[in-house]
Amino acid sequence: MIHIIEVRTMLNAHPTSVGAARRFVRDVLMSRQVADGVVDTVELLTSEVVTNAIVHGRSGPHLAVEVGDCVIRVAVRDLSPALPVRQLSRPDDVSGRGVVIVEELASAWGVERERNGSKRVWFEVAC
Repeated sequence: MIHIIEVRTMLNAHPTSVGAARRFVRDVLMSRQVADGVVDTVELLTSEVVTNAIVHGRSGPHLAVEVGDCVIRVAVRDLSPALPVRQLSRPDDVSGRGVVIVEELASAWGVERERNGSKRVWFEVAC
């Protein structure tokens, strides 16, 4: 039997919202007794996706977390139509690694365009 819980929040379009998103995700996952290592991974990936939404989006992003029996899915929606792009980064670059990190650590990820021109970037991590 699949048990799914879904929680959502709206974030401000401000860099401090990245920390708020991490705390929100951690609290949701810890309340569902998700393993610490999985929580850490989801928290890191959330940070990357929310940061991208704040830097490139036109408003505060919407954050949704779904916790199922075997998978955690996080989705971040923003008003920018621009899709995330994998960038080539040098070792001393301070940005440009978000997509690479998501590709490496997520079980799956993708982008869904919405009718209003916004997009939803999502990723899944196996529990």
